[in-house]
Amino acid sequence: MAITAFGPVHADFTHVSVTVTQLEAARDFYGRVLGLSEIERPDFGFPGIWYDLGATLQLHIIVNEALTRPAAERDGFDIRYPHFAIHVEDADAAADALAARGAKLHEFRTSPTGLRQLFVKDPDGNMVEFIGPGAGTLG
Repeated sequence: MAITAFGPVHADFTHVSVTVTQLEAARDFYGRVLGLSEIERPDFGFPGIWYDLGATLQLHIIVNEALTRPAAERDGFDIRYPHFAIHVEDADAAADALAARGAKLHEFRTSPTGLRQLFVKDPDGNMVEFIGPGAGTLG
């Protein structure tokens, strides 16, 4: 447990949230392309989807039709763009599965982490990383 200026906090994350403009485009990307399992979501009075990421972690998709992101960030790629990462046991298999589902991959087969890093973007330009060992990696 870490201690902050406002008291102790637990080391476990509960969820990561991502804002999108189109619910069904997000559902197709996160459900079909990434293969995440949708879970029940309470009614907050605005559209969204929740996904199970394992253990106690969830991904919360929140719709905001007014979202604007610069085209360079939405369409381009830079490892410094905001993203969250999901560990995979076999990055080579993950890359094959993502490519077979039509995901455009940006990747590093050998990186300072010693693991293969795969980056994909949802229709709104939100970036997701998959990271794990693969052929030729150190992990």
